[in-house]
Amino acid sequence: MINVLIADDQNFVRKTLESYLESESDLNIIGFAENGKAAIDQVESLRPDVVLMDIEMPVMDGLAATKTIVEKFTETKVLMLTIHDREQDIASAIKLGAKGYWLKNTTAKELADAIRYVHKGYFQLTLELVEKHFSKASMPNILLQEDLELTINKLNIVDTVLAKIEHKIGPIKELNPQKLNETIEDIVKQEVEQKITVVKELSPLKLNETIKNIVKQEMIIQKEREANFQFRLDRMKHQLNSLEKSTNFVVKLQFVFNLVLFITILIFGYFLFLN
Repeated sequence: MINVLIADDQNFVRKTLESYLESESDLNIIGFAENGKAAIDQVESLRPDVVLMDIEMPVMDGLAATKTIVEKFTETKVLMLTIHDREQDIASAIKLGAKGYWLKNTTAKELADAIRYVHKGYFQLTLELVEKHFSKASMPNILLQEDLELTINKLNIVDTVLAKIEHKIGPIKELNPQKLNETIEDIVKQEVEQKITVVKELSPLKLNETIKNIVKQEMIIQKEREANFQFRLDRMKHQLNSLEKSTNFVVKLQFVFNLVLFITILIFGYFLFLN
């Protein structure tokens, strides 16, 4: 079971996210926070596995709260969930230790999957931001050393290294510092070389083609999402029209009833007057 804390200052958003996740048997919402400070207090008392963190909140924003949570509560992972796709916010969130950056227009299934991956330690970046990044980048620049180093950092090498150390030679706390340093250096070297080799083996043409296919698939998914949204919108319009017609019918019926009642009263009063 993955315990989730939702931190957002909008009650509507909190309720929407709750409805998104309530059907997921392995996800358990254990609390809500209306600002960053409240989120820190809730993390301290409830110790959630994952925090869904909005950025713009009163008292303390989500980025400041993320910094404190990552530093003080290492077992809790933070997934930013915001409407903003600003590059500076994404960079700040990653730098402060957030395990993911997701936009609020996501579907319930996408959000649930993102929470599961973040809980496992995998970095999650919403596909819309990936598409936006690729649409801006020129292909030759992707293979520059700086971009390669950034890619390696995002591949969670540290998590992989720690897992391999634990698997190969036992708990880290039982290793002496020298042995631990040597082991880390060897495994990091292997991981980096392996990932650099994978990137270098892709020719610019092949890399370009691969990225285009990814973007194309995500555009198809986006169109399907928009079509689904349009269907829901049309359905709501139809329901509103039906409700409006029903309301008009009730109003007319009430008017006729009142008219009949009024005429009945007049007739009854007339006969009383004659008597």
